[in-house]
This record gives sequence, C-alpha cells and structure tokens, in this order.
Amino acid sequence: MSKDALRSQLLTLRDGLSPARRETLNQRISEYLIDILPQQPLRIGSYLAFGSEVDLDTFHHHVFSHAHELLIPRILSNTTMEMVAYQQETDLVIGRFGIRTSKQNRVTELRALDWLIMPCCGFDRRGYRLGMGGGFYDRALEHCPPKAPIRIGVAYATQETQFEPEDWDQSFDWIITEDGFIRR
Repeated sequence: MSKDALRSQLLTLRDGLSPARRETLNQRISEYLIDILPQQPLRIGSYLAFGSEVDLDTFHHHVFSHAHELLIPRILSNTTMEMVAYQQETDLVIGRFGIRTSKQNRVTELRALDWLIMPCCGFDRRGYRLGMGGGFYDRALEHCPPKAPIRIGVAYATQETQFEPEDWDQSFDWIITEDGFIRR
C-alpha cells in the first residue's frame, strides 16, 4: 500500500472516533505527559491540534501553570516552520493552512528544545512517524543532533501501522498513546 493510501486509511480511522471518545483519549495521553514532566523547567515544543489530531490542551494548561516554556509551530512556507512562544490562549491566531499558532515573536531553535511533541497520521513500533506528507518536522529536525530535542509522538492506539520509512524520515524517541508508552 502506498503511503498516501495508508495515510488516508489512518486518517479515516482517526476521524471516525467520536468527539467524546477522542476527548477521553486526549485526557489520558495528556495525563501520561504530565506524569513524566520533571520538576526542573523544560523548553517544550508542542502543537495545537488540527482536525482529529490528539488534542493536548490539558497538558498545555498544566505547562502554563508551571515553570516550563511552551512553544508551538508557525508555518512560514510550504516547506518550513519555526517554533514560537505560546504563553496563554490569547496568544492564538490562525496561521497558514488554517493552523492555529501564536502571535508571539520570540522564536526558539529546535535544537534548543528539551522535548518536541509531534502529531502523526501513523507510527510503527520502530518509532517511525507517518506525517501528513508535508515534511515540516523531518526538514526541521534534519540538522538537529539525536535526542536534541527528545522527539515524542502522540497518537491514538488505532494509528499504529507498518510501513517502510524513507531515508529522510525522522523517528520518535518516545511514543505515547492512551494505552501508555509504546516506546521510551
């Protein structure tokens, strides 16, 4: 099966989860992240859910109330993004492709993050990520050293699949679903 066909199949599965079910699963995934969050301040790159992606609002609110720094992507072009500060919900604006981002101007290099939490269409047990096909995260991470940042994938368990990664595909260090850690 082609990656495009697999991506379509996985998105149909994810989209098919009821809003109430997704909310329950989102809460569990956020709780796993909160449970492993260390006391010392971290620079955490995350994202704001688009469509039926895992919604981490519960986790983000926890980060806001602690000493951690939260950053989210701002899409710059069809191939590039940057990570900008996200301190509160009033920072939000609609960016390129209708994706919410922050209006803050403070940009942080990916390699300066401690964690980078990423959504996906699918993942496999080896840690590979099947994204939306734009390559934003792969390009952004290609010049970062291993584990700088720690690459954390969040997904619903139904998104686990098998596929052959491309040479440029960046893998996750950790994967978290509603069932807990798949990889850590």
